[in-house]
Amino acid sequence: MKKKIVAMLCMLALAVCAFAGCGGGDAESAASTEFVIASNGALSAGLDPATEYDGWETMRWGIGETLYVLDDNMTPQPFLASDYDVSGDQLTWTFIIKDGITFHNGNPVDGNAVKGSIERLIANNERAATDLNIASVAADGQNVMITTNEPNASLVNSLCDPYACIVDASVDTSAYDSCPIGTGPYKVESYTVDDSLNLSRNDAYWNGTPKMETVVVRQIPDQSTLSAALQSGEINAAYGIPYSDLESFNSSEDFTVSQAATSRVFMLYYNLNDPVMKDVEVRKAIGMAIDKEALGSVVLAGAGTATQAAFPSYLPYGDDALMTNAMPFDVDGANAALEAAGYVDSDGDGIREKDGEKLSLKLVTYGRTGLPEQAEAVQSALNDIGMDVSYQQYDSIGEVLESGDYSVCVYAFVTTPVGDPVNYLTTTMGTDQGSNFGGYSNPEVDAKLKELTSEFDTEKRADLAIEIQQLALGDVAYCYLTHLNMALVCQSNVTGINQSPSDYYIITVDTGFAE
Repeated sequence: MKKKIVAMLCMLALAVCAFAGCGGGDAESAASTEFVIASNGALSAGLDPATEYDGWETMRWGIGETLYVLDDNMTPQPFLASDYDVSGDQLTWTFIIKDGITFHNGNPVDGNAVKGSIERLIANNERAATDLNIASVAADGQNVMITTNEPNASLVNSLCDPYACIVDASVDTSAYDSCPIGTGPYKVESYTVDDSLNLSRNDAYWNGTPKMETVVVRQIPDQSTLSAALQSGEINAAYGIPYSDLESFNSSEDFTVSQAATSRVFMLYYNLNDPVMKDVEVRKAIGMAIDKEALGSVVLAGAGTATQAAFPSYLPYGDDALMTNAMPFDVDGANAALEAAGYVDSDGDGIREKDGEKLSLKLVTYGRTGLPEQAEAVQSALNDIGMDVSYQQYDSIGEVLESGDYSVCVYAFVTTPVGDPVNYLTTTMGTDQGSNFGGYSNPEVDAKLKELTSEFDTEKRADLAIEIQQLALGDVAYCYLTHLNMALVCQSNVTGINQSPSDYYIITVDTGFAE
């Protein structure tokens, strides 16, 4: 309920924000340089990083920052912290906070401030509390000591998640849905849910001088309208341009396109509790019937990369060549698998049957860009091998997956949001875990997931992640289709803005215009 009334309370919240240290909206800013970026995705219901997934907005638009950040190889690098040390029992992590950093309100960022921010996070965000698994937090000067309940090898990676943006927890945080007090190059002037976010320069920023005096983030849900706004000069940059328009922007000297392969994977969930889907030969046939290369190059207009793995190929645990248990594209093999399972088209109507029952499946997805297009292609491919596939697109897929009212779901998942495989593998493949929508269970997988959680050696972690994927693919429990190449399109004079593989960092201290 709180999040739904944010927009109505926006003006009241801004008054509180101004007092606490957010932008004051002085007259000088009206004549200042301004950078305008628009996104086709909905601006979330709030900006508080401790609330659900709202930290993505805080991080993307340069409001909040984390102790460590992910580089283009998805490897954590020091940011607000300069270094860390781990105790011999692998339970206590000591982070050294850089000197001279302040929050937007001028309060210093020291060990105690970081301690307060982390404690507030784990008290309010169940996902963060699970990922971090913190027993206690202590502070001493510029040092903050985090003790975990058990060895947690991915702690630094998890502290790169947008939920871990460091905010000032010493002030009244009731207005943080619309105006969090962070450390970034820009601070909030005003925020209207599903409309716009107005930012002003943080003149006391610790890591250089932000190039723009103001930044405006707009929501333009219709992709055609988004493209037109960029073409006309109404906006300076766009996030979420339709795939079909990228080529025209790429070929124009007036624009630059920054693309990066992300870990957002388009995948199939198989409902392993469905009577038909319990047959492994049916699942094999589905995997072999789909031309993934065509999905990426044709259906997604080159914005997708075919994959056999949950993770992108630039990661050591995302090498397609190692996923030998994945189903290859083989239409003849798909037909043979169905025949081996006893499914034949005895009446010549194009639909296979077994024991008098038609081979019927319910294919579902939701409206995220790229999903409906691929779902329709999957439906066509399965129809071609004699399956009667109904297709339904939902606004929200959660209740459908929980109810089990589906056979196959085309789904989008960010598999390594913090540069580590453990969270995705655990939540999707661990028995009875929250994102294990298909009901997959393998005791060997569960054992290796537990081993992965406490393994600190990076090479061994990669090996375990490969073994877990191989086991799941061998059980034909999932099918991975394509990885999404995200793109930022900008006017040609825009500098300091690039699409990152993590998809977190868009507006930075360097964002601006060429001089």
